[in-house]
Amino acid sequence: MVAVDASAWIGVDIGTTGTRAVVFNRHGRVLEAVSRTYPLLAPRPGWAAQAPTTVHDATTDALTAAAAWAQAHGHHVRAVGLSAILHSVLPIDASGNALDDALIWADTRGDDEARTIRATHDPLALYRRTGGPVHPMYLPPKIRWWRTHRPAMFGAAARFAGIKDYVIGRWTGNAVTDRSTASGTGLFDAHAFDWADDLLAIAGIDRGRVPSLVEPTDAIDAPTAWLRSVGLPDDCLLVAGAGDGVLQTLGTGVSSPGQFVAMVATSGAVRSVVTRPVTDDDRARTWCYYLAEGRWVAGAAINNAGIVLAWLRDQWASVSRATGGREPTLDEVTGWAAEVGAGAGGLLFLPYLAGERAPGWNARARGTIVGLSLSHDHRHLARATLEGVAYRMRTILEPMEEVAGAAREIRVAGGFIRSPLWMQVTADVLGRDLTLVDSPEASSLGAAILAMRATGDLPSLDAAPHVGTIGTVAPDAKSRGAYDALYGQYRAIYAAMAPHWDAISEWQATQADD
Repeated sequence: MVAVDASAWIGVDIGTTGTRAVVFNRHGRVLEAVSRTYPLLAPRPGWAAQAPTTVHDATTDALTAAAAWAQAHGHHVRAVGLSAILHSVLPIDASGNALDDALIWADTRGDDEARTIRATHDPLALYRRTGGPVHPMYLPPKIRWWRTHRPAMFGAAARFAGIKDYVIGRWTGNAVTDRSTASGTGLFDAHAFDWADDLLAIAGIDRGRVPSLVEPTDAIDAPTAWLRSVGLPDDCLLVAGAGDGVLQTLGTGVSSPGQFVAMVATSGAVRSVVTRPVTDDDRARTWCYYLAEGRWVAGAAINNAGIVLAWLRDQWASVSRATGGREPTLDEVTGWAAEVGAGAGGLLFLPYLAGERAPGWNARARGTIVGLSLSHDHRHLARATLEGVAYRMRTILEPMEEVAGAAREIRVAGGFIRSPLWMQVTADVLGRDLTLVDSPEASSLGAAILAMRATGDLPSLDAAPHVGTIGTVAPDAKSRGAYDALYGQYRAIYAAMAPHWDAISEWQATQADD
């Protein structure tokens, strides 16, 4: 008989460019973490996709390695919980094979379809029902894109499902999705708590072409042969899990009104847990997705956060490689930024390299640099990049407080917590204290918590392992004043640039077609 303290749970997080499989004990402590990476496919402006078989293979390999570690160290894995990026979709045939790449959250190729939907339906009415604005990030425009541009593939698809659903199907043969992932599709009525026939019709499909719905804490029937193939015990549960954003919220210990989490990683978001679907009814600046057990997560998200800093590094890397030098590290880029004062010498960077989500939901927004002069150098551009993302975070915190109430605590998560400067800049721009949480694997922990509920080892989500804090970053009053002034300019430039972004994005699309 396995000792109680030998029990373990694995949280698997399928991300934008990699998968994490993390082994936890019952107290939520990380015992082991395994990573596998895969490329983001972006052959044209506005396109962002994953190769499904590559993601499946990487995820299977990560889980296998984590299970092997647990077994070698005497741990009995009771359940595996799953987390994955929201808003992904791919066409799948009747045998469970992928017919095309999976379009992810950053893919905006369906922008024309989204504009058609907004012109032919009441977009605010759709937003109030689905919890998400009409935007190419969601599934109706993406599915319609296949119908318009790849009709044979659209017709051959037995169903359209997310990347996590595809992986589950490959593992178990089950065509299911959890209600959390479904609530982020634009096809799910948050109030009816089910797929909606009229929303499916907007996408050009019916209920027969979407997965069956399960709860995030439900166990999926997993064949014994598959469990053994990845090194899991025969009695291990495979738990459906939820979307990565809502699970990260749970995994950072945000569970009560007034608690917010601000996340800056590849993308960025501000989120809070609520007890019912809530929306920004008249302006549609926020979203709301299901978590589990009657809890929802209200939030606002941006496309361009860490991905912009990585882009900046890559530009210098290209120059460095051309001259025979080495590639600069992200720490070096932030070090350059630290040599420049707040405001980057009046240089403003609107970092819309991947379109944008909240609050303007403009998929055609493009990166814009304002104020560049001969006196600026790479240090100013580095700092303006950090500040540009922080301004974006302020534009989503403000509507979030209108929807979910004032934040009494803002916890922070994501890769940016490794940069003291970036956190300080963010605190200064927001004018708020930021609380660092001791939860480096928040999304995987959230998945593991749902797995603990499935095995009965947690009586409720309120009994989830405690997530402690490890410090606070307070805003600097002098820098905050500079940022308040520049933030007004940032907002004004956004409004002024919208028609120009439309024209430029259309020209870029024409060049890509040529």
